[in-house]
Amino acid sequence: MIFLCAFGLSVLAVLALTPAVRSLAKRLRFLDHPSMSKVHLTPTPLMGGIAVALASLASAAAALALMDCPYSARIVGFLSGGLMVIVLGLADDANGMRPVTKLTGQTVAAAVMLLSGGVTGLPIPMIIGFPLALFWMVGLMNAFNFLDNMDGITAGLAAIASFGIFSLALGNGHTYTAIAAIAVAGGALGFLRYNFSPASIFLGDAGSLFLGYVVGGLSLRAVAYAEAGSPALLRPVLMLGYPIFDAFLVTASRVVEGRDVARGGKDHSSHRLARLGLTPRQTAVTIYLISASLTGAAIYLSLFHAGRPNLVAVTTLAAVVGMAFLGLRLVRVPVPEKALSMLREMGTHDALIEPDDEDLLVLSLPARGSSSDEQSAPAAERSRETVEAR
Repeated sequence: MIFLCAFGLSVLAVLALTPAVRSLAKRLRFLDHPSMSKVHLTPTPLMGGIAVALASLASAAAALALMDCPYSARIVGFLSGGLMVIVLGLADDANGMRPVTKLTGQTVAAAVMLLSGGVTGLPIPMIIGFPLALFWMVGLMNAFNFLDNMDGITAGLAAIASFGIFSLALGNGHTYTAIAAIAVAGGALGFLRYNFSPASIFLGDAGSLFLGYVVGGLSLRAVAYAEAGSPALLRPVLMLGYPIFDAFLVTASRVVEGRDVARGGKDHSSHRLARLGLTPRQTAVTIYLISASLTGAAIYLSLFHAGRPNLVAVTTLAAVVGMAFLGLRLVRVPVPEKALSMLREMGTHDALIEPDDEDLLVLSLPARGSSSDEQSAPAAERSRETVEAR
């Protein structure tokens, strides 16, 4: 009953808070403006993550209070780290932030959580467990941040993952972690009322970083003191396979093509799926189904085959192979960034118009510093070319 209360309260809270936060974002001009690297076409309010965070944390706190849960250093550390990533995300949304600064802030927030007891109970030695847990936390924050590129994807994946964490936590006897996870699931699921395509508000970096942080932290607590030993760590890896897959796909493709890994673009798995002919809603649902399948496999193994580590390892390996085949298919899908790279090498200022999903019409305009003769040339004589990103 306490789990249902935490979930229901979180859903109701986010449904009530989001319109107010959306109005506040409009008044403050806290908007995400369209650009060539983004999908939306009109300025859209950010700060949706504030509503999700407030609803989730308040609901979890209320449920834990009903359970007479004592406030420990672990809880204080978890909340402190969460507040840090929210502030970090808001600063990035408002003014932008250097990648190194952002990564440093994420690392500090994760370290605060882990050093306050978040890494206790992991079935591996501390000297190995702490750096792995830190990498896990920071990696998931960035993975969820990367996936916040199309309506409803990050919130939906966070809801699916949180339901999975809830099941893992219950199976290992972690009631308090289960309460927190189901509250986060409610907040993320309720937010889809406003964030599913066509979205009227975005999570923003504050929201995507927060969801990556809580999913990462709670997944560690869900497998703490697990009887299955170190193979139990494969369950959250399997469950969060899609965010990990997308982050790897984007990073690897940008490195191979010599592009800046930290620069935003339309080269994520979601963009590539959409360029195969899916609508934004179909893209989101497809990603949900893949993630739900991986989460379902992790839950099944946890509930019915907890004592069979070899089966967990084989299932995880099969999932990796399957996602690798998907990645090989998606990496062949053309993305606009290739055309942009060509233009940057030419040293021109460019304006891109996407008349359809295949071709990019590129208007090549004179670069800064061009001679006066070049700038005075008639518009009809300026070169125009169609670059096909195939």
